[in-house]
Amino acid sequence: MNEILMYGPIGEDFWEPENSITAKSIMSQLADMTGDVTVRISSGGGDVYAGIDIMNALKNYDGGEVTVIVESLAASAASFIAVGGADRVLMRASSELMIHRAWTWAEGNSDEVAKTLKDLERQDTKLANIYAAKAGGTVEDWLAAMSDETWYTADEAVAAGLADEVIAEKSTAPEPAAKLARRRFKFANRAAAPPPRPVHRSGIGDETTTTPSNGQEEDTVSILNQLAKELGKKPEDVQAALSGFFNETVTVSGEVEVTYPAETAIAPTERVTVEPTIGDTSAAGDEEVPAAPQNAAMEATGLGLAFAPGTVPEGWDFTVDEATGVVTAKAPAGVEVGDVVEATVKVNDTTDVPVSFKVRSLSDDGEDEGEEPAGDVPAGAPANAVVTVPRAVWDEYMADRAKYAAQLEADKARELEAKIDGHIRDGRYSAAHRGEALAAYKADPITAERVWGALPKNKAVPVAELGHSGDMENMTTLERMRAKAAANRKNKKKETKHV
Repeated sequence: MNEILMYGPIGEDFWEPENSITAKSIMSQLADMTGDVTVRISSGGGDVYAGIDIMNALKNYDGGEVTVIVESLAASAASFIAVGGADRVLMRASSELMIHRAWTWAEGNSDEVAKTLKDLERQDTKLANIYAAKAGGTVEDWLAAMSDETWYTADEAVAAGLADEVIAEKSTAPEPAAKLARRRFKFANRAAAPPPRPVHRSGIGDETTTTPSNGQEEDTVSILNQLAKELGKKPEDVQAALSGFFNETVTVSGEVEVTYPAETAIAPTERVTVEPTIGDTSAAGDEEVPAAPQNAAMEATGLGLAFAPGTVPEGWDFTVDEATGVVTAKAPAGVEVGDVVEATVKVNDTTDVPVSFKVRSLSDDGEDEGEEPAGDVPAGAPANAVVTVPRAVWDEYMADRAKYAAQLEADKARELEAKIDGHIRDGRYSAAHRGEALAAYKADPITAERVWGALPKNKAVPVAELGHSGDMENMTTLERMRAKAAANRKNKKKETKHV
């Protein structure tokens, strides 16, 4: 049987060179094969271009059918190798598939960073087209799913159209040797990630919306087919037997009220989190019975509420957790103390719920009002993430920090001056240019190193020995000849004077 194993990072990898999966290695294996090929993948991804090479090598294999089996994980580059390179994509029951936008490191000026951004956007569109070609839907749908960094279970991948079938556990494939690659992902695995968003796919007849694991039609058909296969029955017989289960309708009555605290204190540049209060105002006779859940985030998720930013004050950093409604807000530096600023949170795309903030001074620690200390505290941070200290201790800490920063700057200045003085000692340029070189390095050290630091040694100011006189035995042949010639000329002048 023709079999290719892809257990490791895609492309050359510094950390795992022995496990790297290169396009050259895959192409050399395919060149020696005829007939159907099975590719087993367990990879956290890697280089985009290497992944495209491998995908095209599998896609263009004309010796037979290519079947990819996702043994444990097909993430990032490994996901589009599987989706775009195989005739059939099979998922082990416990395997996962992840898609996200391309990423890279960037440095340089604004033009260079802008070019890098365009390159990334081009890569994203290219990858979204690969997923859309397999699963249907629009490129915009898949770009949105990639932005979310979407993790799919095996069943969810099949329901979304990225894979064709879930197969029984059989392989003892190791965990993907890509733990280092996982560190750059938003989520550690499918269990830590939110559910995949709906993707509209066009098939025969009307367009249907596929949302994995949410009980919609596509999921029901997938479950029925799998269950019928395991029981040895026809899908329609299984559906008839379970019709009561599949046709059950659950009705949610009443309204859900979402509110935020009347005013949340916030200081300039401070970041705070605000949780919603969620209550059930369903009518019971003629009375309203409010319910005060112990965990508002859990209640929001259970009720299927969706949250999004509404009106955002200018200059504010304002985010809303779409599942729980928790608001994270950071005030800009220029807000006036005492101002009351109002934002809104949109609930289920229909209702705008106000969220108010009252600006306090940085010197006000808020103890009288039971506020948390100022600082960038992310949503969901543990209780020990913030420490309260006496003002005197805090002032001392800030003063020490300022001294440390000043010392660092002084050390950097000394190192730079030492570098410039070294250039002068090497004869790269004269001491007259010391100030000019220092200014150039302070303004743009990279360019200065290319210009001033690249000057050849011993050119502007010779510092190496050009010659010497003295003991004839220690001179070179040329030096002895020159010394004798000079002595002869001197003796001739003396003889001429005495004539």
